[in-house]
Amino acid sequence: MRPPRWPAVAFGASAVLYSSWLLGPWLNPRLGLAHGLASDLAATDQPYHHLFRAADLAAGSLALLGSGRMLLSGRGSRRLLSGRRSRRSRWHRLGRAERAAWLGAGVFAVATIFDASLTALSCAPSIDPGCPELSGDLVDVALDPHTLTSVFAALGGIASIVSFWLSARPGSADRTWTAGLSVGSVVVNAGLLVELIREGRHEGLWQRAELANLAAWLVYAAFRSLQPPRRSA
Repeated sequence: MRPPRWPAVAFGASAVLYSSWLLGPWLNPRLGLAHGLASDLAATDQPYHHLFRAADLAAGSLALLGSGRMLLSGRGSRRLLSGRRSRRSRWHRLGRAERAAWLGAGVFAVATIFDASLTALSCAPSIDPGCPELSGDLVDVALDPHTLTSVFAALGGIASIVSFWLSARPGSADRTWTAGLSVGSVVVNAGLLVELIREGRHEGLWQRAELANLAAWLVYAAFRSLQPPRRSA
């Protein structure tokens, strides 16, 4: 039996909402598309921050609903040699790689929910020199709650992308798309990390490339959710 369509709608809507930073140049021209990190748009002292937080919160919530459905809900059956049918939960019908892919999506979802609520910035450090957020040395910034939730969201997405690639059949369109997403995620995250360490001026461009790659992954997850589970070898 094929999965229901609503998880695909949830992932597709999540991709759109997760791209709310594209509204930055119109709603907050001081930040735009390239200056500072996209998280600054949701800082408490910025205009329309409620909109950007709500969009990320909804994106994470929808991704969590979709990944939860792909992992846990629904039951299938298989016929035994005796002729009887054995019912199995979806969790047990998924292959290890695909199970890891949906778990990664769940990690991304939970971290994004926290990123947009409990650990959201109170001010925008990229345009406010007096903002105490994400200030101090590299260790302090790395251990900041907002940094941690952002990192977990990115790692969840990367883990899901790579796991989808591992679960795809060699030579299939799935394999091609997930390979492209995997390479893209490694390149943009490496570029962002280098830019942050050297305190360059292009971290905004690298981060927005990362966000675009994650949005593309959510679109792929929407299409993938319409396919039957991939069984373990």
